[in-house]
Amino acid sequence: MLMSKRGDQTLYNQIVHSVVGHLRQSGFSKVKANCPEYTAPGKVKWDENDEGVVPDIVGEREGSVYVFEIETGKVLEPEAVKNRWHLLSVHARRFNGKFYLVTPENTADSLQEVADELDLRPEFLR
Repeated sequence: MLMSKRGDQTLYNQIVHSVVGHLRQSGFSKVKANCPEYTAPGKVKWDENDEGVVPDIVGEREGSVYVFEIETGKVLEPEAVKNRWHLLSVHARRFNGKFYLVTPENTADSLQEVADELDLRPEFLR
């Protein structure tokens, strides 16, 4: 079982800054991040009555929307992330993009197991 990404706010912020910098250098535009130093992404919802979720990072490239969800890897309940990851994955595909899980190398295998259990096929940034 892995722990929530917000369990280590310092590591989370470091990953956000690193990913945002990489995306900008790679030609992404409209990069937004759910971190005080950046413009926050808008909520993603199933429908207008849904509470919605705010992705960690979004960026656009060549008209496609890419969604990045950061997991720093402590305890993570599959049921707690199932709806969130599925919604963000569908949102990225709806705009011809991809859904990425961003994680430290030492937690990637555990996250892959959770993604497989939930029948999701995210890309991974390690």
